[in-house]
Amino acid sequence: MSVEALPFVNWIFWAALGAGSLVVLGATELLGGTTSGYRLFMAWLLVVVAGVLVVSELGLAPGTPADATSGMRRILVIGFASGAVAYLVASILKLPRAGLALATGLVGILALAALAAAGGTWSAPLFVTQLTLAALALGAVNAAMLLGHWYLVTPKLSPAPLRRLMWILVAALALQAAAFVVAVLTVSSGPLGGPIGWLTWLRLVVGILLPIGITVLAMLASTAASLQATTGLLYIGLAFVTAGTIAGASITYLTGVPV
Repeated sequence: MSVEALPFVNWIFWAALGAGSLVVLGATELLGGTTSGYRLFMAWLLVVVAGVLVVSELGLAPGTPADATSGMRRILVIGFASGAVAYLVASILKLPRAGLALATGLVGILALAALAAAGGTWSAPLFVTQLTLAALALGAVNAAMLLGHWYLVTPKLSPAPLRRLMWILVAALALQAAAFVVAVLTVSSGPLGGPIGWLTWLRLVVGILLPIGITVLAMLASTAASLQATTGLLYIGLAFVTAGTIAGASITYLTGVPV
């Protein structure tokens, strides 16, 4: 990966965080159980994330393999940002918005897919899969960690929505681990050796396997009367998933193998 690919790693993080958060937030809205204050806070946060993504998109330099789908990608990014703003407006006005959140999140995932399809890796389908799963993992751990704070001030709130988010997180991480194995075995075993072999193992262990274990512990802790321990564990999970997402994108551009 040359220095020119670094802005794309940054872009991937913000796109994955925003798209995944909106998808899981839309699902949470449909199933219910969260407070209006939490949903409004998330709406404001996602507008900020969308704004950072737009700035990141505008800062991408031409002359890279990603130019192949840059036009479509930019349209999708603008559509995603517009959807995030519309979701905030609907939240303020207390209008039905679960479908809007899901649709906007899907637009963000399509933007990730457009970047993956542009080239720069040995398997675009596997890269699309990894980015989609990274978005779901980031979105679930972000939404769950922030939701945990609401239990500190609303102790009678049902833990069911938080547990659903954690189940989504575990499922996304487990599928990421499976996609990692498929990529290494079918595309190339190169990333596991050489000068960056340690980084590849670190991505698997710290970015995928450890968060699974932490989330399981957080689930067990959620049976207690107080969810402070669960929230604290999710903080750690967010840090690990974030590191894993950045490492995975970096390794992908370094080696061409989407891990």
